[in-house]
Amino acid sequence: MIHPLLLSLICLATPAAAAPYQEPEIPLSPSQIERVTVYPGQALVERVVEVYPTQTGLWNLRVGPLPMAAQPTSFQTEVLAGNGVVQGMELRMRTSGAQEWAESEDLYAQLESAQWQERLLLTDFAGIEAGIATLQALIASPHPAAEGGDGLPMEAGQRIAFVRAEMTVLQRDLAEKDREVGKAHALVEDFQAQLSLAEQGARRDFREARIGLFIEQLGTVRIKVTYLVDGAWWAPAYDVRVAPDLTGVNVGLVGQVSQRSGEDWEGVELVLSTSTPNIGLDPPSIPRRQYRLRGPRGRGLLSASADLSELGYVDSEDSPSARKALDDFEAAPTVAVQEFGLSTQFVMPGITSVRANGEAHRFRIRELPLEVRPERYVVPSMSTFAYLRANVTHTGDAPLLSGKAKVFLGPDYLGEATFPVLRQGDSTMLNLGIDPNLTVEWETLEDVRDNPGRFSISDTATITRSYRATLHLSAAARGRVTVLVEEALPTSADDRVEVKVNKLTPNAQDEPQDLVEREERGVYRWRFVMAPGSKQAVLWGYELSFDEDYLPILFEN
Repeated sequence: MIHPLLLSLICLATPAAAAPYQEPEIPLSPSQIERVTVYPGQALVERVVEVYPTQTGLWNLRVGPLPMAAQPTSFQTEVLAGNGVVQGMELRMRTSGAQEWAESEDLYAQLESAQWQERLLLTDFAGIEAGIATLQALIASPHPAAEGGDGLPMEAGQRIAFVRAEMTVLQRDLAEKDREVGKAHALVEDFQAQLSLAEQGARRDFREARIGLFIEQLGTVRIKVTYLVDGAWWAPAYDVRVAPDLTGVNVGLVGQVSQRSGEDWEGVELVLSTSTPNIGLDPPSIPRRQYRLRGPRGRGLLSASADLSELGYVDSEDSPSARKALDDFEAAPTVAVQEFGLSTQFVMPGITSVRANGEAHRFRIRELPLEVRPERYVVPSMSTFAYLRANVTHTGDAPLLSGKAKVFLGPDYLGEATFPVLRQGDSTMLNLGIDPNLTVEWETLEDVRDNPGRFSISDTATITRSYRATLHLSAAARGRVTVLVEEALPTSADDRVEVKVNKLTPNAQDEPQDLVEREERGVYRWRFVMAPGSKQAVLWGYELSFDEDYLPILFEN
């Protein structure tokens, strides 16, 4: 047995075990997102950190929490103001308790209510779709019932006007219901995400940046930390409003933004960019292509602003009324457009907020007037309807990006169209539906076959065909209209068959582009102007010559 005194001496002589090293806890540095540039699929977040040092030398900063959607290799730092130099930055992953959620029972109740509301809206949506399908079936019916039988009037013009009015109402209701369903679905997803976090013990992973900052002189230092996040999107959308008399088209360009990056953008400057950083900068490499034979030795592969005088505010610049108007007038903030050659940025005015719940936010970018040239388009052999369309030319300074457009003719909603990319001077064709004021009748005038006689020295057979389309513009039309008629006449794909076009009345257009289309596709065009109450006939025909032993077949593709 060791004597107690000896034991105490041994303990004094033995060095104590070293305590494990613990990194001192560094408080979070205040930071705030000031600017977000949204791309299709990503966003560049600019977060500003303010430091108030009490002594010079090296300071260690903690910036966070940062979302897991942030790309680790995209982080950049920059000193905006003050006397400091960034010495380095390290990214870390951390897990901690998330914000306090409402009680699970309340969340479940809210989720159930949101799901019930979504089901009701989907039922209404299906009912509207069924109404549209029923109306389309009535239109397509080859044998309309007597008036009162199918609910439609017998006279063609009245039927078309009635159908168009009913279809407009149903399409408008469908679009509105679709928007309500989208909002309800986003609300359901938001509640589901909250419940998921609550059921996981309200714990979440996040990133944190550790920045080494050397303070050279006392004073406030501002640092910008930028990083790319996934889960952010924006897309252009348009509201196209065509004047009832087709004298002009006004386009409202809207940016639709949504994001699920893991952090809310509160009170930020929002920029929408057409750049696509996710595609990459490097061009593809040229592969080496070889044909190889299959065999035992290897199996190769085959391979704005307006002038105040125009608004009625001022008489002259120096008048008291002018000065009063200038004092009272406050122009609405507008979107700034910045062109960089390869991309365009739209800088939203003021500050805004976008929550990370995937909900769509719409931001008005600007109104763009378009120059319009309307016409009625007719292909008699394919349809007896005259289609109203307008060739529009972009005359604004900001580009129009590719996107969906809701088209309105006066107060009536016509449907959706697709806008291509349009820069100043570019044109596109807007289809506006059927014009009930212009009716088309198509008839076959001649379809005969002439075979060689028994005593003829020729063995050539001939088929002669001719057609006529008669167009009638109602006296109720608003004014004179331009009509374009197109027909594809057959061409020969075999030297043993000869096609000769004749009986063109009036003469078809022969501009260079028309001749190219005629040569390549056999398309003939007639363009003319019709006055209200007038008629116009177009005739065309051809002769088909071939050996009587052959039977030529007409293919369409």
